[in-house]
Amino acid sequence: MIRFQLRLERYDVFWADVDQSGTRTPNDELDFDIVANTTDPDADDQFITEWEFSYRVNGTFVGVLQSDTGLRSNTLSFTGTTSIKNLPLPFTGGLQPGDQFEFRFYAIDNHGTFVERFYVFTLE
Repeated sequence: MIRFQLRLERYDVFWADVDQSGTRTPNDELDFDIVANTTDPDADDQFITEWEFSYRVNGTFVGVLQSDTGLRSNTLSFTGTTSIKNLPLPFTGGLQPGDQFEFRFYAIDNHGTFVERFYVFTLE
């Protein structure tokens, strides 16, 4: 049996310097543009069943920003804007330079094939 891959067609992240400081601050935003596709020519043989967009702060898992399960789709398209200062934190005391946000996109198909991609945003 040939195992067709799940392809990450696009994973683009755009940094918006909202406060126009020229550095990465809590006031900034990230725009995500993600597309995942099945590669099996028979659309009924392979389909995406679930996906998740989550994040960690300084290595601690915080939560899922968006997800879906029970899908039967050959293409998944996700666009979203994340405002750093509005994200819940796993600690008190506010953000400091050097704090890291790790965003994770994950999708899986009906055969257990998956794709995942990470993006790290570090405060300056």
